[in-house]
Parts: sequence; structure tokens; C-alpha cells
Amino acid sequence: MKIDYDVNLYKKIANFSVNEVVQVSNRKGRRSTIHITNITKLSWQDLQLLVSAGSDRFSKMVFIYREYSSKQQVSESVIRGKPLSENESKEINEYIKIFREYNCTKHHEVNEIIAQSGRWDNFKTIRSLNDHGEHKEIEGIQPQYFEIVCNILKISGEKGLPLDGYKKY
Repeated sequence: MKIDYDVNLYKKIANFSVNEVVQVSNRKGRRSTIHITNITKLSWQDLQLLVSAGSDRFSKMVFIYREYSSKQQVSESVIRGKPLSENESKEINEYIKIFREYNCTKHHEVNEIIAQSGRWDNFKTIRSLNDHGEHKEIEGIQPQYFEIVCNILKISGEKGLPLDGYKKY
């Protein structure tokens, strides 16, 4: 379905603020994370992963805008993927905020800042005690959230020690 371009509607979409993290999978099953903040800045690939309806960029943006601006439960029939819970989104956004504010380059730097400031209780949903072999029970975040943060920040785990296990606390 194609929706005819409307400059006024585009302006509404451009000024509409969203703060949603959605995990989607492509046809081959490869998962990726999309952080929706400004609908007009989503890439064509993100739009395709998020919305099956709509034959062009504007139409897909309109479907996303309508879904999020309706202030109802986001329907999986329109937005593909699994939105994170409110707590997951809040904690991941806070974790990323610390990462950026302190110009961190590695996760362990953020984890140390959180530990030194006594803020791990602000991350009850995503936190874990991680086992890196010789280093056990290191405060950090669960692997699935580690992956989401890496995707949003477009970074990798780099040369960190592999994770042997973790437990929520």
C-alpha cells in the first residue's frame, strides 16, 4: 500500500519523539536491534525490518507514526519485532547515557562507573554477575542486553574475556 506524500504529515512525523528499542529478525533469522527515536531518520533497512506494509519510505514511516502516536499497545501486526519492556528500555537507555556521558569505549568502564557510584540497584532488570573464567562474579549486564547495547552504539565486545556464565541478581 502506498500513501501519497503529504508535507504536513511528514513534519508531524519528523517532530514526533519515540524512545523505543525493538528487536527484529530478518528472513534468515539474523537478529538486530533498532532504537527508534526519530522515525524520519530510520534507514530503509530498518523500515523494512519494522514494517511489512507500505511500498515506499514515506508509507512505512506513516504506519510507524500512526502506531506509536495512537498511544495504545503497539500491535505486532503493524510493527514487527519484540519491543523491550518499559524497565528494560529505561535501564538500557540509562546504561547508554552513562556510556556516552563519560566517553567510555568499553563496557567494563561503564560497569566500573556504576559500581563506584553505587547505582547497580538502578539496573535490576538487566544486571548480572558475570563469570569470565578467572574473574568470577563481576558486576555487569546480561548477555542479551550486552548485545543490544553493542548494536545501538555500533560497537563490538572487542578483545574482552569471553563470558563463561552469568547469573541474575
